[in-house]
Amino acid sequence: MKLNLPFARIILLVFVSLAITACSSREKGDSRKKISDKLFEHEFQRRLDNINPGLQDPAMVITLIEMCGAEFLDDLVNTHEHDSLYLLDSALSALNLGVYTVDIAYLVTYYKDEEALDQLAKARALANGIGAGYLFDHGMFQRYRTLGIPQDSLLMVLRKAAEQLEHDFTLMELKRIRTLFVTGEFIEKLHLTTRLFIQADKENADNYLNLMLLLLFQEKSLGQLINLLDQIRRSEEGERFMAMMNDLRLIFMELNRSDELADINTSNITENQIFQDLVAQIALIRNQIIDPGTI
Repeated sequence: MKLNLPFARIILLVFVSLAITACSSREKGDSRKKISDKLFEHEFQRRLDNINPGLQDPAMVITLIEMCGAEFLDDLVNTHEHDSLYLLDSALSALNLGVYTVDIAYLVTYYKDEEALDQLAKARALANGIGAGYLFDHGMFQRYRTLGIPQDSLLMVLRKAAEQLEHDFTLMELKRIRTLFVTGEFIEKLHLTTRLFIQADKENADNYLNLMLLLLFQEKSLGQLINLLDQIRRSEEGERFMAMMNDLRLIFMELNRSDELADINTSNITENQIFQDLVAQIALIRNQIIDPGTI
């Protein structure tokens, strides 16, 4: 804080006294601002971490999917060749890096190593574009498979890479990039989960109970994510995307009404109109992320 010293004649002693007070006030003001900024940063990070306990572990939902006995569906991963466009914009890079992180875990879990290598190369290019390419090692799949190391260990490496990526973003004060990365992860997990319900074998539907409960619990997390996105986006940026996210939140709220939930189970959830609206809205948002031409 700067003090406006009077221009009237004053004695030297008073002038020096005021100057010292001003410096002291500035230092205290700067100190308070640093503490305030640090508290804001800590609170922002805490809220981002709490959006979904599984977001720091890209394999969490995938492992649950595998435990359900779900078959691998190759059309669930992002196979669009838009990486050159992603690289032109750091926001698109961060969003799709989140998508690729989930896709890689999905592919590795089902031993789709060649496809995972392709996705890893894309993820590395995007990460490199935002200064974190060193976290994605091209040769790790072959080394792990050759040595016969269990896939859980490989998935642990992917989890650590994602955590380190988020940690580095925080250290570099790139809250914007980190939040977009989490958004990409979040939407891709919703995409995988809802699509699997649509294509699941009705005879084995009961296996999906935990997955269904996990999905229904995402309303609060989505609301928190929308709040953080509003904080990091620039003026008038992403209005269409944010409108779509808010529409998704409204659908979640409707699906989670007590009277609606009372009639939903794993066998009939895909026939529920609100659930179908949810699937369609998630697909719409995901297309906005992976296909920049639709934005």
